[in-house]
Amino acid sequence: MKFFEFFAKRHLFANLFTIIILALGLKALVDINRNMFPEVDMGTMIITTVYPGASPEDVELKVTNRLEEELEGISGISTYLSTSFENRSQIVIDLDPNEERNHPDIKQEIRDSINQVSDLPSDLEELPRVTEVKTSVFPVAEVAVISDSLSYPELRELTRNLKDKISDLTEISKVNTYGWRDREVRIEVNPEALEKYQVSLSEINSAIKARNIRLSGGTFEAYAGEEDIVTISQFEDPMEVGDVIVRSTFEGPSVRIKDLAEVKDDFEKEEVSSRVNGKRSISLIPYKNSSADVIDAVDKIKKILAVEKEIHQGKVDFTIANDSSRYIKNRFRIVITNGGIGLVFVIIFLAIFLNWRTAFWVSVSIPFMLFSVLFMIHALGYSLDAIMLMGLIIVVGIVVDDAIIISESIFQNFEAGESPLDAAVKGTSRVFAPVVTTLVTTMMAFSTMFFMPGIMGKFCRVIPLVICLALIASLIEVVVALPAHLVPGLSKMKRAAKGENWFDSFKAPYRSLLKFALRFKYINLGLFTLVLVGSLFYAAKFVPIEIFPKEAADTFNIKVELPLGSSLKAT
Repeated sequence: MKFFEFFAKRHLFANLFTIIILALGLKALVDINRNMFPEVDMGTMIITTVYPGASPEDVELKVTNRLEEELEGISGISTYLSTSFENRSQIVIDLDPNEERNHPDIKQEIRDSINQVSDLPSDLEELPRVTEVKTSVFPVAEVAVISDSLSYPELRELTRNLKDKISDLTEISKVNTYGWRDREVRIEVNPEALEKYQVSLSEINSAIKARNIRLSGGTFEAYAGEEDIVTISQFEDPMEVGDVIVRSTFEGPSVRIKDLAEVKDDFEKEEVSSRVNGKRSISLIPYKNSSADVIDAVDKIKKILAVEKEIHQGKVDFTIANDSSRYIKNRFRIVITNGGIGLVFVIIFLAIFLNWRTAFWVSVSIPFMLFSVLFMIHALGYSLDAIMLMGLIIVVGIVVDDAIIISESIFQNFEAGESPLDAAVKGTSRVFAPVVTTLVTTMMAFSTMFFMPGIMGKFCRVIPLVICLALIASLIEVVVALPAHLVPGLSKMKRAAKGENWFDSFKAPYRSLLKFALRFKYINLGLFTLVLVGSLFYAAKFVPIEIFPKEAADTFNIKVELPLGSSLKAT
C-alpha cells in the first residue's frame, strides 16, 4: 500500500518519468541501426581457393584434398562439404552447434591450419581465403546499369565510376559485380612470324616477364643514411608490351613483340551475361557493413542513382532491385499501424465505458512500451530487425490489458465513493497480484523460445527478448506512472449515480449467468476439458503443420541447364 501511495501522490514525477522515457526512446529510434535479420553467428565458414586454368580433377587432387587433410585433425567441426570446380575449390564447414561457446577458438584454429598448408601448387594467384557466413553482412540491393547505345568500354567506365561512389559510402563494405569484364591485353602470336624469326613462345613469355619487373636491389650507405635500391621496369601503359625486345644482336635488327604478334587492348572473355528487361547491363551488388543501417544505405544509393540519371539522361538507365530495406519499412508500417489502431480503439472504448481522461492515459501505455523497448535494446547493443519488429507486433495488444485492468479497478473504487488518491492506491493494490501473475506467465510462455536449438533458435531469440522487455516496461508504467496520471482527472470528475451508467443494465444478466455457471462448475469444467481434448485431437489428425505460412512470392527464378559444352551465346 505505502509503495503504491508513494508514486500515486507524485503527479509531477509521473509526468517527468513518462516524458523522459519517450524522449530516450525517440533518441534511440534515431540512432539505432535497422537490419533485415538479427546478427547471428551461423557457425559456417567457407574456404575458397582460386586455381586458374586447372580442371576440376586437378583442383580436387592438388588443392581440395590437401586442405581437407588439415581439417580432419580439428575437433569441433560437425561436417564439411567440398566442391571442386574448374579453376576453383570451395569447402563449406559447419561447426558443431554443441560447441557454440568454443566457436571463436575453433574458427581461429581453422584459419591457422589453412595458413600452414605448404604443399599447394606454386601457380596459385592467392592463398586460400577463409570467410565466415554472417547475417550482419549481406547485399542490400542490386543496382543495374543498362544501355544498348553505349559501347562496352563506355558502359564499363561509367559503371566503374558508379561503383567507386557506392563503395565510398560508409555503410557499404564491398561491391560485387555481374557482367563485368576485366581489362585484358591480348598478344595474338603469328605462327608465320615465329617461323621467320625462329622465336619460340617461351622466349616471348620470358622477354615480357623480364621487362615488366619491380625488384629490390638492397641498400647503399649515403651521407644522410641508408637508401634503398629498387629496380622499376613496369609498364606504364599496357600497350607498351608491343615494344618489348625479344631478341637482339649486334649484326641485325632487334625483334620486338609487335613483329611477332598483334597486340590488342581488349577485355577478358565474357563468362557471365547480365541483362535487365532484355537490355545489356552491368550489375552492382553492394554489401552493407555489419554496423550499418540498411534503410540509410539504400536511401544513399538511391540518391547517387538519381544524380547519375540526371547526368546521363537518355543514354543510360539505372534500376535498383532486390531492395532489402522495403521489408524493414513494411514491418515498421505494421508496427505503426497496429499501434495507431490500438490507440484509437483504446481511446474510443474506454471513453465509452469509463471517461476520456482515463482513455488517454491508458493509450499512452502503447507508445511508452514501444519507446521503452527501443531504448533498452539499443542500450543492450542490438539492432532493430524484422524479427524483432515481429515481437513488437505480438506484444502491442498484450501490454494494453494491464493498463486497462488497473485503470478500471481505480475507476471502480472511485465510483464506490473513495477519494481519488485512495481509489488509485487501493485499486492498484487490489489487482497488482493478478496483473503480475499474468505478466509472469506470459513471459514464461515466450521464454521457452530462448532454448530453441539450431540456427532457427538463434534467429528467434530476439522475439522473447522483446516481449519480456515490453512486459517489464508495461508493469513499471502501470505501477509508477498510471495511478498518478489518473488521480488529477478523478478529482475533476463527478461520480455517477447508481444506474446512471448505461452499462449498469448489463450487470444483472451477467451476474445471473455467472452464478449459473458456478453452480454447475464441475460440469462446465468437464465440458470445456472435453472441448480442449477434442480440439487437440482434431488438430493433430487433420490440421497440417507448416513452420512458415505460404505466401505469394515477391520474386521467382528460372534455371535452365543446357548440354555440356554449350556456349554462352547459345545459352
